[in-house]
Amino acid sequence: MRVKLIPYFPIVLLIFHVVGIMLFQFYQNASELSWFNILVCGILIFLSEPNLKKAGDVLAVIFVLGFIIELIGIKTGYLFGNYTYGNALGAIIFNVPIIIGLNWFIIVVASSNVLRTFKIPLIQLAFLSGLLATFLDALIEPVAIKFDFWKWENNYIPFLNYCCWFIFSSLFSYLYLSLTNGRNTTAFYLFFIWILFFLFLNFI
Repeated sequence: MRVKLIPYFPIVLLIFHVVGIMLFQFYQNASELSWFNILVCGILIFLSEPNLKKAGDVLAVIFVLGFIIELIGIKTGYLFGNYTYGNALGAIIFNVPIIIGLNWFIIVVASSNVLRTFKIPLIQLAFLSGLLATFLDALIEPVAIKFDFWKWENNYIPFLNYCCWFIFSSLFSYLYLSLTNGRNTTAFYLFFIWILFFLFLNFI
């Protein structure tokens, strides 16, 4: 049943994000539903993996490490710069939204699957995936500030943020690409859905 439903997941996500754009235009508190959007994307991407056991292991590692990285970043300012989270991403533990680990997983898997079919060495794939993930983060940043996902000290996004995003997303991509097999088409399409989604939110 799961395999038969996978081809419809990108359509579901496209519709979901079109509705999201309308909510951001007409509903003042639309940003408070952002955690739910991340949850739905994460579930559908995970279910689209050819091997759920291997994908589950990768998800667990990225989820936990992603949360720890954000926790270190929030507490010290050494990794990404000085920033704090708002209320748009749901439940928070130690000043970090629980959902943020899943967000790392989504961005890494989506970026990796844009490139997965390229016949190049794994390290190069992970490197390029890290670049795509960092590009996506750069696109998300203005939206995040505008809608209270998180905010930066003095409204300044340090270059360090993008350096660390590239390093960690490249490492996570290497982990994902080395431990899983087969293309995740839902993740592939979500990458481009998110580009269009956040481009639009940048200009409304």
